[in-house]
Amino acid sequence: MTGKQAKISVTELLSLLPDEELNKIARRTKVNYYVKVLDGKSIFCLILYALVECQRNSLRTMEDIFNSPQFKFLFNLDATQTVRHSSISERLSVINIEFFQQAYELTYEYFSTYYNRIQRENVRLIRVDSSMVAEAANKLIEGMNIGRKKDGKKQIKYTVAFDGDLPCMTKIFTNRQCLSEDITIPQVVFDYARKDQNAIFTFDRGVNKREVYRKLSNQGTGFVTRLNPGAKFKLVRELEEGNNRTVGALELIRDIEVQLTKNRKEYRKFSDETFRLIITRHPEDGTEYWFLTNLFEIGVEEVLQYYKKRWDIEVFFRFLKQELNFSHITSTNPNGIAVMMYMTMITAMMVLIYKKLNNIGYKTAVRRISLELNELIIKMIVKHCGGDPSLVFR
Repeated sequence: MTGKQAKISVTELLSLLPDEELNKIARRTKVNYYVKVLDGKSIFCLILYALVECQRNSLRTMEDIFNSPQFKFLFNLDATQTVRHSSISERLSVINIEFFQQAYELTYEYFSTYYNRIQRENVRLIRVDSSMVAEAANKLIEGMNIGRKKDGKKQIKYTVAFDGDLPCMTKIFTNRQCLSEDITIPQVVFDYARKDQNAIFTFDRGVNKREVYRKLSNQGTGFVTRLNPGAKFKLVRELEEGNNRTVGALELIRDIEVQLTKNRKEYRKFSDETFRLIITRHPEDGTEYWFLTNLFEIGVEEVLQYYKKRWDIEVFFRFLKQELNFSHITSTNPNGIAVMMYMTMITAMMVLIYKKLNNIGYKTAVRRISLELNELIIKMIVKHCGGDPSLVFR
């Protein structure tokens, strides 16, 4: 697509994901086996609608939405069916998670293909980071107790891979040992690297296990991260004498090829693999920033630019929490939490495409999607009753 970007409506957004494909996934995963009311499609539509319509979503909110005539009319559901919030909670706890995982992967496939026709980065740069979410009601079945407090409150960790436009992979962690980013981020990185061998990953210095760097290099996966200043290394060769030349907002001190220590205990033993270490300094306060990568064929500026783009995922997490209720746990059951995670990512992709093509902000995108959905419902009702929607909506 060239020239001025075309705008997109909610109707066009919904049409990007063919209904028949969801039906195929439902049949394949048998998500509707012995279910009369809350089938896979109904739950899918219910959560999608609730995430857009309600800033503080809850099981009781979803009960009210499902039982409303406009929701059933919009998604062509049986008008005589009603549910209680307890039934929604129970269904979320047992529904086949494979349906939602495959629906999420299908959505990403369709939406990313659509994005390819618009504008995407030339490099497959995957930003990976984690976000913690706490349950205030002390009812979380699985989760991590953090700190010394014995108040029973638990948290769960979401680790997400973000390609600069859309969330391309996501995982949930509830075990306390997964507080360490050395465990969670590498899992997502290695899993996604198997799907996309051309991807380059950027993550923060919470990942500092040398074994992770070595494994990525040995399998030919590019990465850019930060290293704690003062980390021990063995110089292999000097790539560039920095001479304090300006690189972005920093000054280049050294660009070198190094060997790193094998681990923290064997701090005098160095690995066979070599890495590129770029040492920079902030010109005003003198703070040093060390960047580590296994990419030798690109310039210093490009390496730093890759790492700078890691901030995109921080913005994405803020959008999820502020606009899509991601800071609140709707279901306290592990299965229900996973359902909500996949549905939040699907909703986020719809909002991101709508935001980009209509050239508006996150808040405006969510608000306008909600308004368009309600306008669509009114049009459908007017037409169903034999009227002409164009007399109302011109």
